[in-house]
Amino acid sequence: MYKILLLVFSVFCLSSQLIAAPEQGKQLIVIDAGHGGDDIGAQVKGLKEKALALQTATLVKQYLHSKGYRVILTRSRDIFLPLKKRTAIANDTKSKLFVSIHFNAYKSPQPHGIEIYYYNRGSKWRQVASKKLADTILHKMIEATGAKNRGVKYGNFHVIRETYMPAILIEGGFITNPSEHTNLSNTGYVEKMAQSIASGIEQYLKKI
Repeated sequence: MYKILLLVFSVFCLSSQLIAAPEQGKQLIVIDAGHGGDDIGAQVKGLKEKALALQTATLVKQYLHSKGYRVILTRSRDIFLPLKKRTAIANDTKSKLFVSIHFNAYKSPQPHGIEIYYYNRGSKWRQVASKKLADTILHKMIEATGAKNRGVKYGNFHVIRETYMPAILIEGGFITNPSEHTNLSNTGYVEKMAQSIASGIEQYLKKI
C-alpha cells in the first residue's frame, strides 16, 4: 500500500512539474502605447495617434499572451501618463524588453514608411541589444505590411533613454500620408502590423 501511495505521489509531482514548466522562464515585456488622454499625438481626419497606438499595443499584448509571455501595458485605456511613469513601470518590474508604439506625421503628405529608434549611448550591451531588437522587429513589420523601410535610427527619446533594458520606439507609418492613413484606418492592417511586432519580439527573445 505504501509503495502504491508513493508511486501515485511521484506521478502527481511529475505531472505538476510538466504543467508548470511552460511558465518558467517566460520573459516579462512592457509595451508602451504612446500619448494618451489630453496628449492626442498626431491627428488626421479623425484618426488619432493615441488611439491607434493603444489599439496596436493591446493587440501586441494579446498575441504575446497567446505565446505564453507575460506582458504589461503602460496604459490600457485613454489616460495621460508622464514619460517618467512609463519608464518607471519597465524599470521597477525589471522587464526583459521595452517597446514603445507611435505613429508618424509630417507637414507634407509625401513621407511614408516605418522606422524604429533606439538609444545609442550609455551601456554598450544595451545599445547592441536594442539595435538587434529594432532590426528584427522592423524586418517583420516590413515583411507583413509591405510598407517602405525607413530604417533603424538613433533617437534620444526619454522612454528609450531612461529604461535599463533593451528598448525601442516604433513609428508605424505616417498618418499624414493618404495611403498609409487608409491602411492604418483598416483593422485588418493594424492587426497584421501588431502581429508582426509580436513575432519580431518572440524571434528576438528566442535568439538571446
